[in-house]
Order: sequence, then structure tokens, then C-alpha cells
Amino acid sequence: MHNVRVDQIEETRSKAKEDPKAAMLDVAIEGEWHSNESEAQFAGPLKFVEGETTLEADFPPFLGGAGRAPTPLGYCFYGAMCCYASTFATQAAMAGVELKSLRVRLNLSVDFRNSLGLGDFVPFGPFDFQVEVDTDEDAQAVQKVKQLADERCPAMWAMQNKVDFKTEATKI
Repeated sequence: MHNVRVDQIEETRSKAKEDPKAAMLDVAIEGEWHSNESEAQFAGPLKFVEGETTLEADFPPFLGGAGRAPTPLGYCFYGAMCCYASTFATQAAMAGVELKSLRVRLNLSVDFRNSLGLGDFVPFGPFDFQVEVDTDEDAQAVQKVKQLADERCPAMWAMQNKVDFKTEATKI
């Protein structure tokens, strides 16, 4: 339904009841800083089931880059927006709500004063997701799908909960 393979999701759901690993995705990605000023500052491959692509990132000039590629945070924000849109479309399909179209916009402000060593400032303003849905279903059905997406989107979960992390730096 609308480019979501519900049968595959149901199969995964069934398997995950017995084996949690059936619903897991391990991620291992890497990239490299470029010192050559003719290149974007950072790049790395991103593999997916059907292939691989190279992502590049570059800070805007006011943060020391040249703006030759999306900012690192741009990828984070696009990822959050894409995750929410994917979750919304998936929850709609699982609920039997056909979508003719789905458009998502994300607006927020980023304050880099903390990164610039100017004090302790909250770096992000609120994430404002705007979702436009074209469907034959009523507004109540759309709101039900929105509620499910809000509850089930991994990006939303990460924004609402502390996520453990570890950093390590090694001289080679």
C-alpha cells in the first residue's frame, strides 16, 4: 500500500515475537575528514540493501567550512524528518489508511554559541514537523495515524529519551 510492503512488515512482526533479533538493524558507518581545501570537509560511504552511496558534509562558511555539501546537522535533521515520514506512511499502511500523497516539512533553529565556546546554550529550538496528507479518509483517521507515528517513530523516541553514547579517540 502506497509503497509500503505491509506483508513484509507483518512477517517481521511475527518473527520478532519469537526472536527479537528479527526486528534489529545493526549500524556500522564510518567517514573521513578531508584536509584538502578543494573537497567537502567530511565524506563516507553509506551502504544499503541495493548498493552504496557516498555522503559528504561541509560546514557553512560562518562555521569554518565552504558550504560545498550539506551540513552534518542537515543530515541529522533530514534523517529525523525522513524517519518520521517513513513511520507515518508505514503506520498508515498498517492501519489500512491509503495515502495519495504525504509531504513533511521540518523547521527549527540551531544556536551554535555553545559550539563556539561562548557559554552553555541550548543548541536546538523545538522541532516543528508539519505533515500534509492527501487521503480519502477522514481527519480522525489521519490524527490516529499521526498518534501512532508520534509513538512509534525511532527519531521521535530519541528526541524524547536519553540515548547512551560513548566516544573514543586513538592516536595512530
